[in-house]
Amino acid sequence: MKTSLRSRRVIGVTLSSIIGSFFLLSPPAYSYNTPYPRPPANRNVTISDGGLSITFNIAWGAVVVAIDNANVAHGLNIVDTHDVGRELQVAQFLSLRIHGRNRRIINPTQAGALGRQAYYQHPRGIIIREKGSPVVQWKATKSSFCAVVKPLDYDTGNPTRWVYVEHVRIDSRGVATFRYVFYDHDKKSYILSFASVPTLYSDHTGTFMYPLVSPYGRKGAALRLKRRPKWPVKVVTGAPLFPARPHHIRSPLKSKGWIANIDSRDNVGIFYTTPVGFLESYGTFAGAYVSEAPPLGKTVVFVRNILAHPGFSFAIRFSVLVSTPRRGPALISRQPKAMFKILRG
Repeated sequence: MKTSLRSRRVIGVTLSSIIGSFFLLSPPAYSYNTPYPRPPANRNVTISDGGLSITFNIAWGAVVVAIDNANVAHGLNIVDTHDVGRELQVAQFLSLRIHGRNRRIINPTQAGALGRQAYYQHPRGIIIREKGSPVVQWKATKSSFCAVVKPLDYDTGNPTRWVYVEHVRIDSRGVATFRYVFYDHDKKSYILSFASVPTLYSDHTGTFMYPLVSPYGRKGAALRLKRRPKWPVKVVTGAPLFPARPHHIRSPLKSKGWIANIDSRDNVGIFYTTPVGFLESYGTFAGAYVSEAPPLGKTVVFVRNILAHPGFSFAIRFSVLVSTPRRGPALISRQPKAMFKILRG
């Protein structure tokens, strides 16, 4: 029986210590015109501290399927898990230059592969079974998690030559620090035309929030020193349908330090830091089948047009917390600046 969003809570296993394990994944069968299977709950792993809990699904590339705080909205989780293209995760869109034009070749996606979508131009069209990216090794403690992921190409389900290493730790204040390292083992040089670092889909999210003043500039530094700072923010409700190809947005937002998906109905938001000056965007999807609890919202921060040579690697770091729309801006503004760094060019 399908549970309602309000009654839905994190289903997982809190572990004190787990030694690395290996898994073979078998994709579930489905009809293309029916809702996709949700991530198997028996492959969930949950870590927690300071009221915050984060759940990862091992069958879906150790992707984040739930983020909740027991002290906010009664521990409601609003992360959307409709298919492997959702959740909180990282992904890339890589292309080769063929006959003078950039052609998208692979889309390594942390959660896994879904197959055909209208804007992917396969010669014969492709419909594949939804399947999760393999997690070759993982380890968890009560408040930390790490995993080594071999992301599948989202379009075809084929393995890629990339490796994503995920590290997450929650502190006693209920703030999570995420760090991903991306390793390229391909023998060709690609243009990294677009990388989600990260993207977040959430249920009941028709409202988005971001700062008008960066916490890390001169004015923001002064506000950070105040006990009860009033952060100037932009609140957008009823944002238009999110573009199918976010890296083609003509006038994307530039990060001032963080962004948030807000469920105003339940007075809860997921806030996360984003590298200052990086492109980011937000919006809602329409339609009866996009979410268990429409509207379905999406935020994404991305990097564009980097040349990925063989052996290329880069890292991202950002903070995540759950709070109310009133308290969240001050809480997220106290967190360290998000980071993007090329480790090897």
